[in-house]
Amino acid sequence: MKKTIVLLILPLLCGMVRAHDFVVTLDGQKVYFNITSEIHRTVEVTYNGGIADGKPTYYVGELTVPAKVRHNNKVYKVTAIGPKAFSGADRMTGVVLPSGLTSIGDFAFEGCTSLSRVIFPGNSVTFGQGVFFRCDKIRDVSLGSDWKEVDLRMFRWSDSLAFIDIPVKMERVRNLKSLKCLDSVTVDPNNSRFSAKGGVLYDKSGKTLYGCPRAYKGKVVVPEGTETVLVGALMDCYGVTAVDLPASLVSMSFREFGQLSGLSEIEFRGDAPMMTAEREGEKVFLLQVKNRDVKIAVPQKSRKVYREALVTAAGEYTEINGDKPYLVESGSMPYEKNIISAGK
Repeated sequence: MKKTIVLLILPLLCGMVRAHDFVVTLDGQKVYFNITSEIHRTVEVTYNGGIADGKPTYYVGELTVPAKVRHNNKVYKVTAIGPKAFSGADRMTGVVLPSGLTSIGDFAFEGCTSLSRVIFPGNSVTFGQGVFFRCDKIRDVSLGSDWKEVDLRMFRWSDSLAFIDIPVKMERVRNLKSLKCLDSVTVDPNNSRFSAKGGVLYDKSGKTLYGCPRAYKGKVVVPEGTETVLVGALMDCYGVTAVDLPASLVSMSFREFGQLSGLSEIEFRGDAPMMTAEREGEKVFLLQVKNRDVKIAVPQKSRKVYREALVTAAGEYTEINGDKPYLVESGSMPYEKNIISAGK
């Protein structure tokens, strides 16, 4: 019985010794491949040796992964970056991924601590878990021109990614707020779903402010025509010092400014205060702030009505048409005297 077990285990151990089927030298660097289909002539990039070896593959500088490679007089299409393919390549500074690539496996670039530039192919790509885990230097990312959606959370480990450009066919952007160092967003002008104004993400019409990058600094000017600030759009933008809100705005959360310690002024351009919260079924003008001395600038003719409408009583409030109560303490509300005429 023991002999039978040994004979069964030996082929498994032999299969773990080598993770790749062949190797190709590109610009003086060895890249390892697995054949994924002989029929369709496809391969994936993989690592050298066994997955348990703990030996990172050292690539230096920027690597361009080819769309096709030749092996034994056969041409194979590169359709995948396999799990942990470049794991531990801490001297790789950039990677250009090929057209036709369809998937990137779990932890493919884990620990690539010098990786700063990633160029994706135009076609859509599926991603595994932790693809860029511990890649903290990524600062230049080119998303695929034909991508319909992107989950920016894959770059959440980066301390350097300050700018993202949304390509023309993008229809869904997920987890914009996961990028702690992002300070600006731009959008291809021909995109039918999104637009950007002053580095901030809006819908195409400009009526809805989707999100302000978390590392945005200075004054946010929301343009006339914007009607809605989505809940959380400004909430964690700690570098924002002032917010200018248009007369067209009709919907915004009372909690939007509650964490902004550097906020010194909020300007409302509307002639009448906007209802931002509910209490016991009544809509009210409530602002939760981190800095109670924040100035609230309003049209001169409307200063009295704003002061009369501003809620200063502590208690439980909900979002407009919401049902979750939030306890608002008096110390997190601005004073009535802070309402001043705009321009003063």
